[in-house]
Amino acid sequence: MPAFTPRLRALPLLMATGLALAAGATRAAELDIAKIDAVFAAFTQDTPGCALGVYREGQVLLERGYGLADLNHRVPITPETVFDIGSSSKQFTALAVLMLAKEGKLSLQDKAAKHLPELKDLGQRFTIDQMLHHTAGLRDYNELLLLAGRDMGDVTSSDDALRLLAAQQGLNFEPGTRFSYSNSGYFLAAMIVERVSGQSLDTFLQAHVFKPLGMTATHVRTDHTVVVPHRATAYRPNGPAGFAIDMSNWNQPGDGAVQTHVRDLARWDAELAQPKVIDPALLKAMQTPGTLADGSPIQYGLGLSMDRYRGLPRVQHGGAWGGYRAVVMRFPAQHLGMALTCNAAQSSPTTLAQRVADIALAGQFQDAPVAQAAPPAPPADFDPGVFVGLYEGEPGDILRIEKQASGPLTMRRAGGGAALRALGLRRVQSTSGITQLDLADDGKSLTLTRNDDPKPVLFKRLPEYRASAAERGALVGRYYSGEVGAEWTLSLKQDQLTLKGPGAEEAPVSALKADLLEGPGFSLQVTRDAKGQPVALVYDSARTRGLKFVKR
Repeated sequence: MPAFTPRLRALPLLMATGLALAAGATRAAELDIAKIDAVFAAFTQDTPGCALGVYREGQVLLERGYGLADLNHRVPITPETVFDIGSSSKQFTALAVLMLAKEGKLSLQDKAAKHLPELKDLGQRFTIDQMLHHTAGLRDYNELLLLAGRDMGDVTSSDDALRLLAAQQGLNFEPGTRFSYSNSGYFLAAMIVERVSGQSLDTFLQAHVFKPLGMTATHVRTDHTVVVPHRATAYRPNGPAGFAIDMSNWNQPGDGAVQTHVRDLARWDAELAQPKVIDPALLKAMQTPGTLADGSPIQYGLGLSMDRYRGLPRVQHGGAWGGYRAVVMRFPAQHLGMALTCNAAQSSPTTLAQRVADIALAGQFQDAPVAQAAPPAPPADFDPGVFVGLYEGEPGDILRIEKQASGPLTMRRAGGGAALRALGLRRVQSTSGITQLDLADDGKSLTLTRNDDPKPVLFKRLPEYRASAAERGALVGRYYSGEVGAEWTLSLKQDQLTLKGPGAEEAPVSALKADLLEGPGFSLQVTRDAKGQPVALVYDSARTRGLKFVKR
């Protein structure tokens, strides 16, 4: 199938000579347009795709569209195609909060309940600063809505989400002690902006950010019925070669919901590089990594993440919502920025953007491109079998390491997974390099370390376990959570425990040890009364912990 001819806009001089970047930044490199096109070869005239913008301090170096914005009408993607950028929106919410703090209308050290009294006692435990740094310990409201039986196609409002968060009786952890990404903090930040300013988040950002910067196509979407000119439809794979529409009717701002295109994002990149409208101190604060209460550093600032790619400092944030995918990425020292917006759920904008960076910044990295770097050879006597097994960290935090006969060693945790490669006899690393696992000499525990979290996690190996028929039967029943207002049913069918919640498919559940069950992406701890009878299930996942369902 021939690749779809991309739409191109580049600077006139560069069209003739190739693209030499700024002296002192990428002087010896040129943008090889053919190589960049090859990165996006999977997006054709029959598929959804992506828009790409490459910038030098906000100046557009290259604009491209690959694939179709609308499969029904075969509308091609262009640099002016509008996409939902998902969590990449968080940087704008953070900026709105900082602007109000500068005006003295709030403080980042304010407790959330000062501005949102609906949160009552729970909101007295964490600050706005902790919300924005993902250290508040908030359960993720997106997951809570799903647990309550809401489908992505249902219409939900800010009031729905706020009521659900106000009903929560606990946090995932003590505020300030850990970093754990949560959409709830940024949704609540948007609600605080509205309460303090008396304006919607969109109205505030239009007045203070989008219009002053000339971002004329950019807005915060909080009404799923509004017509958005030139917006791409989002899709997910459906069958071997087909696609299905993958859109959401949820209307909450703050953690996402910004609609924009790569041409507008060039103006935002220009402001980050050389502020002319926004107070530079606010932009610097956004790009300053936070710390935990004990002083441990984290990579996350305020709506932006700071890390390194192939040795070069990088500022970036990705996003995913429905079938939309996006990333905004900058290499400050090289004066290079990028935005990538996609309407294909199977796409990985961060990976694609990194491959573009491999081309645009060739010769400036400290190591080989990730796609080309040869994995380190494992020790000759490396035995992957010593890692295989089931491990538990905090109650309900389950790590599973597996090895298929013809496949790599893999890990699964809270619904996510990754292939592993050997770094030593008792040390392995995810192929992305994000996660490292160190196995104890006795094989009874391992330590998990992530490069975006300063706190290592100790996991203890669980022995094989098989619950008796009587144990499984005693768990059968209906369980209700007042925190999400939903009832779940635990059934026993052909010797298999299954769990069914409102609006969800029935899922198999397995016993890992006494009073610990595992389902797809979550675990359930069984609590018992003084007589030893099961009285509740406690739900734990990566972003929602300690949610109790009481047996009826």
